[in-house]
Amino acid sequence: MITPLPRSLDPLPGELLAGYVMRLAHRLDVAPDTVLRRTGLAEYQPNTQAITRTALSLELPAQRMNDFQAATRLTAAEATALTLLPLAPRYPPIAHSLDVVRAGKRIPALDWLFPAAVRYCPDCLAGDGTPLQTDHGGPWKTDWRLPVIFACEHHQRFLEHLCPECQRPLTDRPGQLIARPTIAGLHPAQCRAPLAHESRRTQRTGQLCGARLNRQPPGPAEPLPEALSALQKKIAAMLGPDTPAATASEYFTDLQMVSGLVMITWPKARPTAQNVDSHRTDRVLAARQDSSHSLHVSTPPQDARACAIILLAADAILSATDLRSALAPLAPVENRTRSGIAPKRHRSWDTGFRRYRDDCSERFQNAAEYLVSTHRRSGRGGSRLPQRGLDDGSQHVPAFLPLEWAERHLGDFTVAFSMPVLRRTTSAFLVRRALGKTIVDAAEFLGLGIDGKGLGGPIARWARRQGTPEAYEQALDAIAADLASSPLIDNRHRRTLLADWALPSDAWHQIADQLKRRPSPRYISDDRARLAATAYIWTEVTHGETQFAPQPAEAQYDPELDATWSQDRFTVGHWIRQNKVPLYQQRKPLLDAYAAQLTRAVDAACSSSQLAS
Repeated sequence: MITPLPRSLDPLPGELLAGYVMRLAHRLDVAPDTVLRRTGLAEYQPNTQAITRTALSLELPAQRMNDFQAATRLTAAEATALTLLPLAPRYPPIAHSLDVVRAGKRIPALDWLFPAAVRYCPDCLAGDGTPLQTDHGGPWKTDWRLPVIFACEHHQRFLEHLCPECQRPLTDRPGQLIARPTIAGLHPAQCRAPLAHESRRTQRTGQLCGARLNRQPPGPAEPLPEALSALQKKIAAMLGPDTPAATASEYFTDLQMVSGLVMITWPKARPTAQNVDSHRTDRVLAARQDSSHSLHVSTPPQDARACAIILLAADAILSATDLRSALAPLAPVENRTRSGIAPKRHRSWDTGFRRYRDDCSERFQNAAEYLVSTHRRSGRGGSRLPQRGLDDGSQHVPAFLPLEWAERHLGDFTVAFSMPVLRRTTSAFLVRRALGKTIVDAAEFLGLGIDGKGLGGPIARWARRQGTPEAYEQALDAIAADLASSPLIDNRHRRTLLADWALPSDAWHQIADQLKRRPSPRYISDDRARLAATAYIWTEVTHGETQFAPQPAEAQYDPELDATWSQDRFTVGHWIRQNKVPLYQQRKPLLDAYAAQLTRAVDAACSSSQLAS
């Protein structure tokens, strides 16, 4: 049965649950363990120390909320404000933790949410000079749990993460709401770390450091550079009510992902803002290069000064007009092979990207998609995931890229590759983007009749040698934009309907009857010319290549036609496109008109089948 405590406290603005409990215990002159038990926050067996998990700082379940309110005489709004719950819609790591806790699982060690209060502002802990705060200290604040809060806006100073006396982190037990809660007599602003020569199983105040965190060494505090002050204000605004929650959520996820790349590839993205010193960041991230370092590569450092520089670099990248170009120097595909960075560090980042990809902004997803192929896999060893930009429109991609688009966007590559290779390869890559899977699957989808293994790789390697590894992907982006803005054509349906098609003999004779000039003996026979014209019409309707035109069935079963068809389709196609041979100068407009008529019929059949389905 929960009964009200003899005295209570009004929570301070932005106060953390653990800080409130320590201030209340100090006012009642009892150990925090007693308050935890009396307010229903503790999980314990009789005659044992109370254990209170940090999960309660996320959200107080209904029964614990009722007990806590009854004991402290706080309103539901006041009690909720002591938790991280109000920030969950804006800061995704909180929401992810809540999902796990509500499912009855143990809270994970998330990269971007400190498990306990590990940073503090000495001036805030000293209080505002009122009698109550002079006696019991100022607030331990909720947002100090967020790695993105690295400075105190009010006092314009960095947050600290070490005790000024023992130079140790604030807690060595991140799973508990309050470190060593059974020890009474400590001020809320006193260090609870054990003395270096004492056992971790400390039982008395004298065995703890006990230094006052609100009493820093003499001398002025390190000034907060203007660039970092502006960044902290921007982040605080994202956490405030004036910014839409969805906007803030996407920004923080983007910031988390880019910060991970910044840390992996440091010092490539070292910021150049005035009065910003990154030497501490150099030391902190250099320590992570040690193969024995157990932290996730994307875990932000507790050191607020080092973390601030990383966030500044990440925010500058996100603010770039061309985000893809800004990300390019950090691309794992380059750093894995050219910088000596251990592949497992980028694979760890890949895992995070897959996990939080849907929480990122669409702008970041589109920019980051191409960086690493393994980003787009359904799981370890799984299939590639579709890429944004084509709206799953793989059927709209022509098997042979229009020459106009190729000349406009792929001209720089013609010094090393022929235009047909570029047009064919680019179509396959567009299909891979839309389908996911592999380049081999894309080649099969387009009916290229090749295994696809040689597609794309030489082009990407050549671009890297030229120092422009992102150039081909940017060209693909531009071509995808052209495709999306053009009338959508179901090229795959056209290929399917015409797979066994051949120009009918009566249609061929009708075309021949309109010729003013008759074929001379030097031209190929009439039946061979008809089947070769079939290949030409097929390429016009399906936007394909002559070499991949399907062989008509009648040629397959006639040894003579089978032997000559392969060469005839190239010869006749060349005569028609060259438009210089007199006979085929006459035939070309007639064949083109027939191709246009056939196209309308095929597309009408496609529309009918879609309506029927």
